[in-house]
Amino acid sequence: MDGSKSLIYQILKTIEEGKEPVLENLEGITIGGYHSALEQIVENKLANNISFSLSGKGKKAVRVANTSGSKLTAQGVNYIHVQDSRSF
Repeated sequence: MDGSKSLIYQILKTIEEGKEPVLENLEGITIGGYHSALEQIVENKLANNISFSLSGKGKKAVRVANTSGSKLTAQGVNYIHVQDSRSF
């Protein structure tokens, strides 16, 4: 994807294409940045079916994002449209 586009845009475009956004497919992104972008997407209601859970116990607990089955909302579609219109 175009490196000039925001991580949120990249994730939303992946969802729009019917694919599951996964960290390994986003170059140069940290797990923290990925989770932060997903949190912003959820908070701004840009997509549904994104959740977080903890895996493991104690100090070895790891936060896991679940994006399986995620779908864009009307706000998410609008976000993509606005970002695409700025490209021209």
